Amino acid sequence: MVTLTYSQLNSDGTRSTSFSATGPWRADIPDPSLLAGHRRYPAVTVRSEQTGGAMQAGDVKLGAVFANDHQNVIPIFQRPYVWDQEANWLPLWKDIRTAAEEFEAEQHSPSSQEDPRTYFLGAVVLQQRRRPPRRLASSHIIDGQQRLTTLQVLLAAARSVAHTFAADSVAGRFASLLENRPETVHEDFPDDRYKVWPLPQDRNAFLWAVRAPTDERPLPKPAHRLARAREWFEQEITEWAEAGTAPTQRLDDLYYTLLERMQLVEIVLDARDDPQVIFEALNHRGVRLDAADLVKNLLFQTLDIQGQHSQAEGLLMESWLPLDDLPWRGDVTTGRIKRALIDLLLSYWLTIHGRREILIEHLFVDFKKWLAESGAMAADTIRDIRHYADTYQAMYKLPMTDPTAQLLDRMQATSTATPWPVLLYLHATEAVPLDQQHIAAHAIDSFLMRRAICAMTTKDYNRLFVQVLADAQASDPTQAGNAVAQSLLGQTADARLWPSDGDFITALTGADIYNRCYRARLRAFLIGLENHLRTPKTEPTSPLACSKSTLNIEHVLPQKWETHWPLDGGADDDRLQQRINAVHRLGNLTLTTTKLNPSLSNKGWSHKKDSLRSHSLLRLTTASILTAPEGLDGSWDTDTWTAEWNEDRITLRTTWLTKAALSAWPRAASDAQQA
Repeated sequence: MVTLTYSQLNSDGTRSTSFSATGPWRADIPDPSLLAGHRRYPAVTVRSEQTGGAMQAGDVKLGAVFANDHQNVIPIFQRPYVWDQEANWLPLWKDIRTAAEEFEAEQHSPSSQEDPRTYFLGAVVLQQRRRPPRRLASSHIIDGQQRLTTLQVLLAAARSVAHTFAADSVAGRFASLLENRPETVHEDFPDDRYKVWPLPQDRNAFLWAVRAPTDERPLPKPAHRLARAREWFEQEITEWAEAGTAPTQRLDDLYYTLLERMQLVEIVLDARDDPQVIFEALNHRGVRLDAADLVKNLLFQTLDIQGQHSQAEGLLMESWLPLDDLPWRGDVTTGRIKRALIDLLLSYWLTIHGRREILIEHLFVDFKKWLAESGAMAADTIRDIRHYADTYQAMYKLPMTDPTAQLLDRMQATSTATPWPVLLYLHATEAVPLDQQHIAAHAIDSFLMRRAICAMTTKDYNRLFVQVLADAQASDPTQAGNAVAQSLLGQTADARLWPSDGDFITALTGADIYNRCYRARLRAFLIGLENHLRTPKTEPTSPLACSKSTLNIEHVLPQKWETHWPLDGGADDDRLQQRINAVHRLGNLTLTTTKLNPSLSNKGWSHKKDSLRSHSLLRLTTASILTAPEGLDGSWDTDTWTAEWNEDRITLRTTWLTKAALSAWPRAASDAQQA
């Protein structure tokens, strides 16, 4: 629980409490900016039950934040610089520019100076650091590092513009807010001269962005947001200064505005306060934090607690840094919800290590609990998360000839993610051999496909695959794939049954497979069949990926058959029902390209046959529609088979494709069945 009290300083010198609340910060206590606004709340106390500490807070002028010889250090657990032009730089510059122009106008209207307006820039949370010998006094920025970093870049851009206009005294005033006085900086620690010290991954770009006007160091990484911010602010400030009648005076007004008219709520933590509590509470503002940011924060703070601070920078740069960039920070869709890929990875990782279902909505809370209860070392955890991240990427690079790649492709096409922790564990565990990974992939693929064709529920898959994972982890790693198969085979609940051959055959040969199955699953099934039907005699091509394919399901006998496929005039009701039942049977379905599909439409058999012969290369079509399938009873030559397309052909092809499906997705046998 956190208690927050705002006390306002009245005009007669007394204080009155403006607001007081107790509760979980995120749920019950508003952002300080909602109360502070443009007014002064100089006495704000935040008290935390977790630590017992008191944090003194109040609104301060920006000049006071950067005026002292002091360094604000961005701790290693923070996220890298992420602000951008539209969402952050532009609104900030608009406020500062407006304030500067108001100050400019006041110089010509003395009466307007009685109650000048101040602008609120947000809140910053600082915690004093222990001061080693010969080092400058410093604080950790627990919250507000994006804002303070951007302000430093803006100040550096303004200094550069002032230098361009030969306004050296103005440039010197801006420099006083960028660098600590040289006489306060020990020669052994030259970096102490900077008011803000960034993360290692942002350091080169930051030092370029805040460089002195005479510093001609090359731009290290043009695409870095800090480099872009410096160039953008310099251009905006130059255009604004030139728009005035006296650019030098305008820049001096800008300096005074930043010094005196811009305010922040500054919260300084007591030494006893846990910065993690505050970090979690405050970071629901500004750029959205993913759960991964809170996990990262916790891990790198735990490094200090566990006495491993010396490893922090190396772990950040070598293990965690790629996780702060694409593809990990990109969004992926799970169901109908977009998630950051890194959050998905962490939920899989925690499922594997916690051996229970992890919801992304509770990811950080569950991770924090696991870390406390497991006694794991933060350094080992960071390295292990990176190992799983590398494994995840390697799995997506597997060739489509690999059973795991085919399974992942079908999972992606059908929006199925629940088996991921099982597969990730098998591939990340060095002791699990390749053949066992393949056995597990075949078993899971068969289980999912058979249930999909049988139109069985997926509602219990999350708990089921946690159980399968536990069974694999409890087994000898050299038999982990067999353990996965046996775990699936041993399920007895209706929501977990692995359909038998009989159940699978019934579903495959039924009259309405097209309408009973979800389209994505049926399409994945047909593409899987196509890959299975290819033989060593087939021209060598990579297996089709159903998640990227442009193939559509096509009815050979069209759904609207009445015009071009009429029944004989004497057809009775039974004959009509046979026709209706045949339309959506497996034997009447194939795949065609997006461009070919419309031209076939409801056309007659002669037209369709010629079009398929001209354009289709799929075995699904050429081996069982345009020629008689191998192994049929009786004597079928191509001309006889393709003379017409009717219910008999559909029935025969259904049987042939059913046999192929049983071979493509076999059900694992139990030890008793094998005997």
